[in-house]
Amino acid sequence: MLVFRPHFGHGFFVLPQWQEEGAPVVKRLLGISIVLGAVSAAGAAKAHPHVFVEPHVEIVGNGQGMFTALRNVWRMDELFSSSVVVDFDKNANGVLDPDELDAVGETVRKSIAEWNFYSFAEVDGKAIALTPPDTLHTLFEDGQLIFFFEMPVTRPVDLTRQTVKVSNFDESFFVAFDFKGADDFQLVDMPAGCRKAIHVPDEDQAAKAWMEKIAGLGVDEQVPQDQANAFADILATRLEVSCSRPS
Repeated sequence: MLVFRPHFGHGFFVLPQWQEEGAPVVKRLLGISIVLGAVSAAGAAKAHPHVFVEPHVEIVGNGQGMFTALRNVWRMDELFSSSVVVDFDKNANGVLDPDELDAVGETVRKSIAEWNFYSFAEVDGKAIALTPPDTLHTLFEDGQLIFFFEMPVTRPVDLTRQTVKVSNFDESFFVAFDFKGADDFQLVDMPAGCRKAIHVPDEDQAAKAWMEKIAGLGVDEQVPQDQANAFADILATRLEVSCSRPS
């Protein structure tokens, strides 16, 4: 199976057509200020995304079962992509030239830094620190933007001793990451003894569990932001990776 790597010039995915109503939805990703109020219980349950991504995640090792980096390749939906062309096509030639693509990547990189680049890894429920990317490489292909970047692990994890879970998600539901299955996650430079397993939560059960957590709130009380964020966390598709020890 072809794996989309950062230096390739052609996309790995084909996105479905997404429909969205209203004004352009590039505000957060392109750094325009948005005021996000506290989320109510009903609001969190009814929240819906404005930007859609078909992601590809690579869990990168050193060939000996050490987890060393997380690579992301994101193909953006066509509405978002077309809005970006309107905003960044400075010479009005109808396409994004290399310098304009660089400007898009840098603007998005700065904007999503506060959201941890929507990239998460954890061991035993504890977050693994990922190094922020210096660059978001950007392509425009078949009417869609593609971002790809790598985030090295600050301290490599021995997957023969610990299991790592990785994911892309947005805790505010502004951006939706549509994982189709385990093939959206790839192991790179990992020994043959490494295995992956995808975990897709049941949305109804996850929502029920979250509502039970906030059941003690009063009628006029707003859901604390950490609990609103937790709702996205429990709904996130994750990949679990572990490696067997050499015999």
